[in-house]
Amino acid sequence: MKFTPDELRSLTLFNDLPEKLLEWLCTHGNRIELAIQDRMFTRGHSADYMFVVVEGTIHRYHEIGGQWLVVATTTRGQVTGMLPYSRMTHYPGHSVAAAPSVVLRIDKQKFNEMLAISHEFGQRLVTEMSNRVRADVRLEQQQEKMASLGRLSAGLAHELNNPAAAIRSTSASLAKKLVAHTAFIRGLARIDLKEEVIDAIENLLSVASERNSIELTSLQRSEREEELSNWLEERSIPEAWALVGIFAQAGLNAGDLEQTEKSIPGIFLGNALAWVAGDIEIDRMVDEIKMSAARVSELVSSIKSYSHMDQSIEHKPTDVHEGLDNTLKMFGHKLNQKNIQISRKYSPDLPAIPGNAGELNQVWTCIIDNAIDAMGDGGILSIETNSSDLGVDIKIIDDGTGIPEDIRHAIFDPFFTTKGVGQGTGLGLDIARRIVRTHQGQIEVRSRPGRTEMLVRLPTTPREI
Repeated sequence: MKFTPDELRSLTLFNDLPEKLLEWLCTHGNRIELAIQDRMFTRGHSADYMFVVVEGTIHRYHEIGGQWLVVATTTRGQVTGMLPYSRMTHYPGHSVAAAPSVVLRIDKQKFNEMLAISHEFGQRLVTEMSNRVRADVRLEQQQEKMASLGRLSAGLAHELNNPAAAIRSTSASLAKKLVAHTAFIRGLARIDLKEEVIDAIENLLSVASERNSIELTSLQRSEREEELSNWLEERSIPEAWALVGIFAQAGLNAGDLEQTEKSIPGIFLGNALAWVAGDIEIDRMVDEIKMSAARVSELVSSIKSYSHMDQSIEHKPTDVHEGLDNTLKMFGHKLNQKNIQISRKYSPDLPAIPGNAGELNQVWTCIIDNAIDAMGDGGILSIETNSSDLGVDIKIIDDGTGIPEDIRHAIFDPFFTTKGVGQGTGLGLDIARRIVRTHQGQIEVRSRPGRTEMLVRLPTTPREI
């Protein structure tokens, strides 16, 4: 069954177009009737047809974050599918009838014949294609941003969880320790301790505080613990085993205890050393909480700098090194999972460039994420920067599997990906290239097995408006 010219004439798309075109469409086009949930076309199939919705509603679905979501709706009088002059080769998503629908289907093999009848219709389709491209670009960019955000969020959650868990655990231990230590001090306070005893305790604490930052090798620590253990056991100090590790970690040795013993009567020695150990432990716990809190603060600061939430989208003098470092912090968990080492070879006099820091960070995110995925365990990710008369060069080099020569030319193409279904959108490098171009820069790739180098060159002079 075919359409009639009167059915098509009622659509805005065909207003004021030649009767000859309507008759041609009715003769060469096919009438397709769809029930609810019927597919008009399927993702991955060859893009061979243009569709005009004559009645009903069609939803286009893309897979985003593992879910099929509606990204476009085509209603009466609108066009979808393959359009003249489009470079589409395969449908990027599913199109499904959201209501009983009737569509006109035109084979792309007949496009030239169709356009020869009416140039006006061709112009309308070009306008439609331009509008669709703009909408798809916005969708692609948003989709890639959300995908990147999802990957980074998982890593950041892990990064933040470590110091948060340390704060929670150490705080609970500190609360218990303070209760026990306070009770212990109160008991000692009831004893009339002489001033020289208090001085000896404070002196030992001062020595521990000064040596707290000294690092011992495993062998040195083992020898220190054996020495302390022998000294404490010779004097029958209660729970000597619990004191050995604390004193060794604090940098104390048997000679320090020997000096303290000279000013403390034997009956008070055990309590005095327990007092010192308690204070050392409390100080250590407080330091752990401070370091963990500082790590959380550092991560939050990095996130803010990475996203530049409080800055405009204008191009301003931008520190490339700061952006690279903040991006690497976002990938801390992923780098640790593969035990990947970072090698930085930053030019010390690298000038600031005119740019949008948030957009450039998206470029670094895409390149570094791809590099990590290509690398094996224990690899080295190298980042090099230098400046020349041509601008600033940023090289991100991985020692992964490399990019095969037969696909190297396609890595910047939209939707091209070597990752499995649902693991990559194929948009990251396309968007990265667009961002670099808006900064009047260039992005290139050189690759062989064991070395892939992504070169981003950005100008140091402000772009012309």
